[in-house]
Amino acid sequence: MSRMLTAAGGLIAALAVATLCVTAAAPGAGRPRYLDRHASIESRVNDLLKRMTLEEKVGQMDQIVIGKLRDTTSPANGDCNNAGGNNDPLQTTCLQRTLIDYKTGSILSGGTDNPVDNTGRGWAEQYNTIQHYAIEHSRLHIPVIYGVDAVHGFGHPFRATLFPQSIGMGATWDTDLARAAGAATRQQLLATGGNWNFAPVQDLARDNRWGRYYETWAEAPQLAAALGAANIRGIQGGGFKSPQVAATVKHFAGYSQSINGHDRVEAQLPIRYLQDIFLPAYEGGIDAGAATVMVNSGSINNVPATASHFLLTEELRHRLGFKGVVISDYGDVPALQNTYHVAADFPTAIAKAVNAGIDVSMTPFDYVGWNNGLIQDVQNGLVSTRRIDASVRRILRLKFQLGLFDHPYVDPAAADAAVEANKALARRAAEESITLLRNQGSTLPLSASAHLVVTGPSMNRVNNQLGGWSVSWQGVFDEGNHVCCMGPPDQIPPATTVLDGLQAADPNVTPVPTDQTVSDAQIQAAVAAAQTADAAVVVVGERAYAEGLGDRPDPVLPADQQRLIAALEGTGKPVIVVVVAGRPLGFGPDSIVSGAGAILMAYLPGTEGGAAVADVLFGSVNPSGHLPVTWPSASDHMAGDFDSGGPSTPGDEPKFFDQLPGTNSGPGSGYNPRWPFGFGLSYTSFATSGLTATSSVSRHGTVHVTFTVSNTGSRAGATVVPVYVHQPVSTLVAPPQRLVGFKRVELAAGASRTVHVSFPVSELAVTVGDIDGSGRRAVERGDYQVQVGSMSADFTVG
Repeated sequence: MSRMLTAAGGLIAALAVATLCVTAAAPGAGRPRYLDRHASIESRVNDLLKRMTLEEKVGQMDQIVIGKLRDTTSPANGDCNNAGGNNDPLQTTCLQRTLIDYKTGSILSGGTDNPVDNTGRGWAEQYNTIQHYAIEHSRLHIPVIYGVDAVHGFGHPFRATLFPQSIGMGATWDTDLARAAGAATRQQLLATGGNWNFAPVQDLARDNRWGRYYETWAEAPQLAAALGAANIRGIQGGGFKSPQVAATVKHFAGYSQSINGHDRVEAQLPIRYLQDIFLPAYEGGIDAGAATVMVNSGSINNVPATASHFLLTEELRHRLGFKGVVISDYGDVPALQNTYHVAADFPTAIAKAVNAGIDVSMTPFDYVGWNNGLIQDVQNGLVSTRRIDASVRRILRLKFQLGLFDHPYVDPAAADAAVEANKALARRAAEESITLLRNQGSTLPLSASAHLVVTGPSMNRVNNQLGGWSVSWQGVFDEGNHVCCMGPPDQIPPATTVLDGLQAADPNVTPVPTDQTVSDAQIQAAVAAAQTADAAVVVVGERAYAEGLGDRPDPVLPADQQRLIAALEGTGKPVIVVVVAGRPLGFGPDSIVSGAGAILMAYLPGTEGGAAVADVLFGSVNPSGHLPVTWPSASDHMAGDFDSGGPSTPGDEPKFFDQLPGTNSGPGSGYNPRWPFGFGLSYTSFATSGLTATSSVSRHGTVHVTFTVSNTGSRAGATVVPVYVHQPVSTLVAPPQRLVGFKRVELAAGASRTVHVSFPVSELAVTVGDIDGSGRRAVERGDYQVQVGSMSADFTVG
């Protein structure tokens, strides 16, 4: 889009308003009330809704992909992706059909739908082009709401600052940081036009075979709820009634625990398990004021979530009290016909979804079929006009709350700076996330003058470091990667790799490059270089991926990377293993772990991650990350194989039964983690003492917990203290520990601090009743214990 259009935006908007006063005057004479920015939002919604035709209402309930806005072919029915260029009649054809002829109310730029100019300015100009056309050419001049996936910052502009993926942010246990990262993402989106953000993922990390594992915060509902709530507050910049950007709680509900670790397949979840384990994570985001919710793409107990009235109305709206907009995931309404075969045709699929509780369908192409199908449903009595009005009212309310009617455009001249800002914050986030898993004989921190050999496929590859949803859906360009849909080779983000970070901190770094698949010759070169080095740093892990293509039946380090580590360990030199990955990985033989001097989990640390790794290795930052998930002891464990331990597969979940002392067997699953949930080492030491808790509380009350944290070491550092509750005797089988709170504490060497943590007793609610799980959720009266470290304090719920 030309810059002249931006400069003229105010005049065009004024002309549009003037036109609107004429073309939208009925019913009633004079200026339409919905244009009065001083009127209440509800009165504006009511005024606009009564002016709309059924066709206009139905269009508001559809979200369609419009991609690069540049191509040489006329768009076919339902497909405006890559259609038209600036001032090109083909672009006009696409926008006219989508926005005007079929009155589409929402636009999606999905995982691969980047503008030709994939910069902040390019995104802002594309947004303005679409928004101008919608406002200036539609009868009622209703703006579109524009959806993007900004899951760790706005990842599409290739120069954008990106934060650690959510699993890394989960390792910080830092709600203030999660909120700040959300606010930085909001800054990027407000500058580029993405006013509807399809983040954060509030699914739980329950199966590390799943390719979206890294998009989750944690395996524990309380931790996921707390971090998601903070992130949503940052993204939106206001509560439910005053968001600047709409955040999305997704994917409601139970999406992360399919029967086989694959994406978008069936889950079999007992209702008690769904309600007591999964729903609290989503509830945290809803209680934080999330404007929208996205639905699980899979099925639960043989019912597609998109067609479940129980899930979308009974659970989401009635029990959790959600009042915002519910959107399907990509193509999930057509999937009711084409994939699940629970509808004979598209109109029937639409009726099922809308009656279940869908407000907006991310269709994302067949706008003709959506509009005609839903109108046909109304005419045939399958969907009521009252039901249509309820959805459209919620959609319009959100558009008014976002200010789209009053301030619909963005300034492209400011977009690049906003997209590329907040590098220091991203570096801090990566530093806090890094989790020290092993430090044998104080291998770390390293001397800043140490002679280091650095090798491994992830030492200098931006694609490995960022993961998916970075430039494109499946990540940054990586020749030979098994996934599709990556960014182009000329759009490699200017990130700081691990090699960059180490070389900036230490002039005595010798890199030994490897391919993504390490050859024997490259292993020999690394071993030869290590002979004269003080230590070797080997950076291993995974190549970039996203949903579907990232599903793995064997989440383990590739054999070539295992051989590289083992060969370096064979030199007798200290070996520091840095894992760059979106999930816990098996290491192969136990000797690889026992032979390592140190092991760090860096997760997918974002654009500043290389500097953060160097900060931790050289000790300018004391590691403070703690695992938000359990790390399995093997990668080939199957349910029932109690002797070897293994990944967090459905056969092992939930991991809450006691095992016999000194054994790996007993009445429960016998889960045998390599490192437990909450584990993380430091360069200093900490102790907790003086635990007290409220002794008696009602089921509607709050428990107040106090304890002291002391830094007993010789240097400053931060630690995370989880607070658990144990129920000695319960009517239903209960976990031996339930996470109810936590505190991240930073202390100088030798310092102590009294810490206060409170939690509502309602966090202990369970679904009462028999196996059918048909009872209500309630807190059982009786005796409980607060547990912090080795300490406990009794309390009674009356």
